[in-house]
Parts: sequence; C-alpha cells; structure tokens
Amino acid sequence: MKANWILALVGAAIVVGVVVAVGVLGAYGYYLGPVSRNATDWGSFGSVMSGAFTLLSSFATIGTLLFLYIQQLKGEERQIAQDADNLAKQQKHDVVVEKQLAALTFEQYLNHRKVFIERLNEQSVFFKGDIRFADPDRVYTAMFANNSPSHCEYKVKIDQANVKAYDLTDCLAVYENISRYLEKYHDKENNLILLQRMVHLQGCLGMTYVGPARNGDIYFFNFNSGINIYEFSKTLSRIERVLNNILFYTGNDKVTQIHHKGEGTLIRDAIYDTLIDYHRAKDAWVIKNEIEALPYLHKIYDVSQTFFRSTVDAARVLEETFVALSILFSDHQEIEKLNDFDYADRLTDIILYEIKAAKELYKEDPTSLAVLDRIDSYHWSAMEHLGVTT
Repeated sequence: MKANWILALVGAAIVVGVVVAVGVLGAYGYYLGPVSRNATDWGSFGSVMSGAFTLLSSFATIGTLLFLYIQQLKGEERQIAQDADNLAKQQKHDVVVEKQLAALTFEQYLNHRKVFIERLNEQSVFFKGDIRFADPDRVYTAMFANNSPSHCEYKVKIDQANVKAYDLTDCLAVYENISRYLEKYHDKENNLILLQRMVHLQGCLGMTYVGPARNGDIYFFNFNSGINIYEFSKTLSRIERVLNNILFYTGNDKVTQIHHKGEGTLIRDAIYDTLIDYHRAKDAWVIKNEIEALPYLHKIYDVSQTFFRSTVDAARVLEETFVALSILFSDHQEIEKLNDFDYADRLTDIILYEIKAAKELYKEDPTSLAVLDRIDSYHWSAMEHLGVTT
C-alpha cells in the first residue's frame, strides 16, 4: 500500500473518531436535556464520555500505528534508494579499479617483454654481432606462454613431463640430448643427430648466425648453421650462454656446462668424417672452405693417422706431418695462416720431405707405396690451391 493512501486512511480515521465523539455528546445533550444536578446523571454522562473517548483513543492508536508504519516504509524506501546509490557508486569504482589494474598489468607486460628483448640483444653484442635474434617477440611468447597484455607472470614453471615445441621445456630437453650425443661421437648417425639438435636448439632460442663466412663453416641446406668444424665448442658456448640468460629471467636454475665436450680432436675428426663420408649427410650437410686446399690437407691428415700410425714400428712415419696438421686444425686462427705464403710453403715442405722419406722407407712395400702415392697426390693438389708449387 502506498504511503499517500495510508495517510488518507489515517486522516479519515481521525475525522471519524472526532465526529463520533462529538455526535455522542450532541445526542446525549439533545435527548437527556440540559446540565443535570443529579449525581446519577453525571455518572451516566461519564460512562458515555468514557465510551466516546475510548473510541476516539482507539482511532488515535490506530492512527499512531499507521503513522509509525508509514515512517518505517519511508525509512525502508530511503535505505533502498541509498543502497542502490551506493551499489551504483561501488560498481563505478570497481570499473575504475579494474581499468587501472588492467592498465597496470599491460604496463608490466610491456616492460617485462621489453627487458627480455633487451637482454637477448645484449647477447648479440656480447658475441660481437655474430648472432642476432630475428624475432625476439616470438621467443618471448614461447618462453612466457601464459603472458599476455592482460596477464603477466615473472616465473615460468618447468614441467619436463609436458614438453611443448619451441618453449622452455623443449629447449631443455634438446639441450640434454645434445649433452648425451656429444659423448657418442663414435657413431656417424649419432653425430648427424647431434648437429640436427644443435640447429634445432638455436632455432628454439631464436638465434641466427650472421657473422662472416669462414673456413670450416657447416651449412645445412645452404643455410649457415653457425657451427664451425674448427671451433665446434664455440657454438655450444653461445647456446649455453643464451639459454642460461633465459633461464635466469624465467626464475630457473642454470644448465650444466657442456661446451667442454665439444673440444679436442676426437669429436672434431668424428664430425668431419661424418659430413664427408656418411651417405645420409650428403647434399644436406656441407663444410664450406674459402681455402680450397683444406679438403686435401684433411685427407693427408686422415690417411697419415689411420694408416701409418696403426702399427708400432711405423709410429714415427709422417709424424711431423701429423703434428703440423693437428696444430693447423686445432684453431680457426691457425687455418687463416694458410693465407700467408711463407707459412703455407713451410707446411707443404714438411709434408713433401716426409713423403719422400716414407717412400724410401717403404720402397719394398707396394701397398704402403700406393698409399704414399695417394698422399702425394693430395699434397700436390693442396700446393696448387695454395700457390706454392713454384
């Protein structure tokens, strides 16, 4: 019931109460005459007045209750209106807070992504521009898969049981595979898998080799893989450093170093033999050299150690040649010395002198002489490419 109707009813009740009381008094005076001096009449008059005022007080009580009820209704209406107003204000405030939080999260996301990309670019500077990150945003999205403009996490939880392509779990799984295959260099298939894993991991990390082409660079389908046969461990060092940089930024522990496993002649020679002799490496994998004499020097090195160093009595045959070529292939800077005429001339003289001495030693051994003749042909081919035949 509306308040206006209740007020009308209260007013009507009061009017009725007053009219009834006055009517009773009027009727009493009209029918019973003027003021009486009889005590009994006054008693009757008191009873009449008591009844009239009782009726009037009843209406007054009803009116009071109705008035209180009206006041309660108005209070409730005011409270409802106030609650609705407060709710509207709270909703507006929540919207403002939500927008502020969204803006803050977006800013955190941008700053987090910016610092990540800057750290990647610092790695490029550290390696003197030999590598670059063509799509650092792809790397960030892969490493922080849960991050977006509306959500930003600073720590990445690594679940090795749920490896996903090109994310951090994939990088760590491939890194562990590389570590294992570095110890299995006696098998050519394992060596091929090792090279494939190294190329894959560099792709996961977003690394691209952009340094100058050098002697001994390994190409995979005409793409410079960033792996050099004479500095094999250097690529492993780059992978380690970039991966550890990302792990640090994701709040995870660094990986164990493995670049030392790529050092030494054994794995270098094994990788070289795999790429040159293994049928599954043909066409896909190529070692490119600007110094065209290098393949022939490698053949001399290979034959000198596999044939003439296989028996005790022949241990010192072509020994200086083997030592000189071992030093040559041990470091990329040594390879570059072949561009110096005097160095190349001295090296080929050592080989020539030892070939002549070995032929004299094995002049009665047709098999050994045939091998020496093959070495001699490699030697002359190397001299021609080095320009030291005169």
